[in-house]
Amino acid sequence: MISTHSGRNIERMSRILTLLFFLFATALALAAPDVSKTEVLSLFEAEMAAGNQTAALKIILEYSEQANGDNAPETVKLTHRYGHSLYQDGDYRRATDVLLKALERSTAAYGESGGEAFEINMNIGFAYGQWRTGLLPRKIYFDRALEILRERGEHESITYVTTLINIVVNMMGSTSLQGSYSSHLSDTMQSEAVNEYSFPIEHEYSNNFPKLERYVEEAVEIAEKLETEDEYITSKVAILQAKLNVMDTADRATVPMGVGGYISGGTEKDYYDDETERLTMAIDELSRDMMANRIFVQAANKVLLEIAWLDKDKNRLFNMCSNGTLNEASEYAPERIYEVMEGGIVVAPDIPMSVNRNLFGRRVSRKSPPKDKDGNPVKKPYFKPVCIDGQLMAALVNRPMVTVEEL
Repeated sequence: MISTHSGRNIERMSRILTLLFFLFATALALAAPDVSKTEVLSLFEAEMAAGNQTAALKIILEYSEQANGDNAPETVKLTHRYGHSLYQDGDYRRATDVLLKALERSTAAYGESGGEAFEINMNIGFAYGQWRTGLLPRKIYFDRALEILRERGEHESITYVTTLINIVVNMMGSTSLQGSYSSHLSDTMQSEAVNEYSFPIEHEYSNNFPKLERYVEEAVEIAEKLETEDEYITSKVAILQAKLNVMDTADRATVPMGVGGYISGGTEKDYYDDETERLTMAIDELSRDMMANRIFVQAANKVLLEIAWLDKDKNRLFNMCSNGTLNEASEYAPERIYEVMEGGIVVAPDIPMSVNRNLFGRRVSRKSPPKDKDGNPVKKPYFKPVCIDGQLMAALVNRPMVTVEEL
C-alpha cells in the first residue's frame, strides 16, 4: 500500500512530468524546421529516464532559445521553470541568475507586470534569501511582486495577504534582523566637575524588525476586510504578528541597561504576556474547526512554547509537552534530540562544539558573529526546547551537518 505522503509525491511527480512533456511538445511545434528535433528528443528522454529533471529542462530551454528566440512566450516560461528547478535542487546562486534572466525576458515579452512577473519576482526573492543574508536584495523583488498585485487590482485579496505572510516568514530567518549600536552626542550638557560642562555620548540600539512589522500591519488591516471569504484569516495573521513581536522582544531584551532601546525584565514579561493573550485568542477561534486549522493551531502553540522558554517558565514548558499540546517528533532528526534534566541541563556529552548546555542559558550574543567565505554571518548552534512524545527535550539547531570530530 502506498502511504498518503508517497501518494502525494507520486501525484506531484506526475504533474511535473506532464508539464515537462507539454512544454517540450510546444517547443517542438513552434520550432524552425532546420532544428534537429530527433537529437533533442533523444537527449531529453535520456535525462528524464535518469531522473535529471533540471538537466532535461535545460535541454528544452536551449532548444527553444535556438528555435523560437530568447523572448518567445515558451522560452520565457521555460527559463522560469529551469530557474525554479535549480532552486529546488539547492543550486541557489545559479537559480538566482536564471530567474533574473527569466524576469528580463518576461519584461521584454509581456511588459513589467504581465505574464508570470509576479511569480518570477517572488521566486527571485526566495532564491536570494537562501544565500544572501541581507534583507535588501530579496526585499526589492518582494516589494515589486506586491506592487504587481496592486496594479492588477488584487490589493484587498486573500492572495495579497498570503503573499505578505510568505514574505515575512521568509525574512524572519535572516540574521540581518538583529540590529547594531550607534553613538551620538547628547543634546543636554551635564556637569562633570565644578565649572566644567560636557556633552555626554549616548548609545542607541536599533534592529530591523520594524521593516517586517510594516508588512504584518498591512496584512492585519486587509485581513479584517476579508473575514467573509475566510472567517479565520485574522487569527492566522495574529499568529504571525505574535511570532514577530516575540522575536523582536527577545532581541531587544539583550540590550544593556543605559543604552537606548533597552527594555527591563518587567517590560519584557509584559510583552510576552500580551503575545500569549493574542495567541490564546487565536487558538480559541481556530479550534472551532480543528480539522481545517490544525497546522495553524500547532504553529501558535510553538510560539507559546518559545515564550515559556524565553520567560524561563519551566513548569509551563514541561506541562505543554506532558499534556500533549505539541508533538514535534516528526520535525527533528533523532540524532539532534537530547534529554533535558531538572533545571534545564541538556545531556549532550557527544557534542564536539562550543554550545551552551543549559536550555535556559543566555544564547544571544552582541559580539560580531563569525562569517563565512562570502562574508555572511554564520549562525551559532544552540539548544531549543521541543516536545517529543510527551517529553520536554532539547533540539540542537544550526548545527553543521558533519563535523571533523564526527568524521
